[in-house]
Formats: sequence, structure tokens, C-alpha cells
Amino acid sequence: MAKIIRRTPVNLILIGFMATGKSTVAQALAPGLGFEAVDTDALIVGRAGKPISEIFEEIGEEGFRGVESEVLEELLPRERLVISTGGGIITRPGNIEVLRSLGMVIWLNAGIDVIMDRVAGNDERPLLQTDDPRKSMEELMAGRLELYRQAADDCVEVDNLSSEELAYGIAESARVWFAGRH
Repeated sequence: MAKIIRRTPVNLILIGFMATGKSTVAQALAPGLGFEAVDTDALIVGRAGKPISEIFEEIGEEGFRGVESEVLEELLPRERLVISTGGGIITRPGNIEVLRSLGMVIWLNAGIDVIMDRVAGNDERPLLQTDDPRKSMEELMAGRLELYRQAADDCVEVDNLSSEELAYGIAESARVWFAGRH
């Protein structure tokens, strides 16, 4: 019997916690591959005509996650994309399956101290508007780690790497990964 290989769309999807560099890496990675960089948060902001913090205020996290899922599904027919996603996209039931059907899913993982340094003074992160942002972040991360693991085809530790170094490494990994599927 012939070996059947599932056809995987040629897209790279970057997942990970907030401030792990998904958008920046997507912008660095896409041109070298001849792909288009697409940011799901930017698509949501464009659709709503307002910042994510205002969207959260108006429709809450659950409402935002619904819009996020819609935007993600709209990307299904497209190819040759590097898609950067919001950090919580994996929390909505069904999104992991959609992410995996879009292409190769790469988890950008950073340590809590690196993330805290990157978000210090940023009041645009609705989920960190608490009395103890570090504790909130630790709790969010703990709740999401297994979901990131389930979704990811590859995990990249980003703490000490530039966006250019990450883009190069991811491009090489993607070439090998896609070669085995097409």
C-alpha cells in the first residue's frame, strides 16, 4: 500500500506568550522566504478600528477570543504566510486544530524575566492590568504551557537571540519540515 502523506499548506505560524517576539520575528522571517507577514492582532485592530485594549473593554476577553478565532479561520485558504498570533489564541477550543491545519506551528518561548522586561511600562496589555502583573503573567503562562506544547511542531527558546537569528533558524527548520511533507 502506498504511503499517504497529508498535504500541509506552506505557512509558518508563530505562537507563544505575549512579548516573545512573534510579530517582530514574522517581519524578519517573511521576506527571506518570499512570504507575506500577517499579524492576527493587527487584523483584529484593523477590523474593529480600535486598539485591543478597547476591544477587551467593550466585549471582554471571551468576545475578543471569538473575533480572534474568526480572523484565524479566514486565513485557512491562504498560503505562503508567516502568521504571528496573539498569545492567547491557543486557549479557544478548536483553535489548535485550525493552527495546525494552517501549516508549521512554531512556539516562541521566553522566560518570565525576559517577558517582564519587555512589557515593563506597557499599558496596552489588558491581561496585565492587575495589582501584581508578574503573578498574573505566571498564572497565565502556567495555564497555557500545555496548550502551546499541543499546538507546536517546534519550540524555539528566544531569550538570548535576535529576531534575525531567530528568523534564520526558523527558516532552516521550516525547509526541513516542509521537505518531509511535500
